[in-house]
Amino acid sequence: MPVYFDENKLADCLCEDCPTYLKATFPKAEGVFCAVGREGGIYDRKGCLCKHCSVYESCGISGSYFCIDGPAD
Repeated sequence: MPVYFDENKLADCLCEDCPTYLKATFPKAEGVFCAVGREGGIYDRKGCLCKHCSVYESCGISGSYFCIDGPAD
């Protein structure tokens, strides 16, 4: 099931706290990568918080590392 971006999801999103997310390198990337997909330049898998995120749970998606692998289907 695709996930659609909205401000409510952004407020609940854990992407910014994820060890894989490179905030200093990509300050314009907001998060909700399960909806918006890859963030170019993030390649190293340093841990993933997706499965602990309320957006993940409420949208009924599966998978992880959406910032690297692309958005949820």
